[in-house]
Amino acid sequence: MKNSNLFIAALDVLTQKGCPSELAQEAAEIVANDDPYQPDLGRTLLQQQIIRETLPYLQSGIYDQFETIDETPNPLTHGQFLGNFGAELPDETIWRLAEGDSTALNDIADDATRDKANNIFTRLEELGAWE
Repeated sequence: MKNSNLFIAALDVLTQKGCPSELAQEAAEIVANDDPYQPDLGRTLLQQQIIRETLPYLQSGIYDQFETIDETPNPLTHGQFLGNFGAELPDETIWRLAEGDSTALNDIADDATRDKANNIFTRLEELGAWE
């Protein structure tokens, strides 16, 4: 293992957030062995999938501060992305998309989901939603 401190920190956070211990252990090992100089941090497709499975446990709850969608900075865009991807994508990715950050599209691993998000993003951009 390359970084035992990172392993311990990742394991602690995941278990504190309610991630099942076996999944947390696997994910922590992957993170501890990441290579920042390799594409996808040197992770195999299986390792990438394991990390994706942990994401729901790490969601920030960024939308918890709002009682309704109308209280968000841009209700139209937040409503579109939450309505279409609330069960599929982490809140942080949805927030970034809804705030007009097209780089968030790169965080979507599933091709069909990314295509759908890209189509919605493009339509909103054409409507001038972030101007």
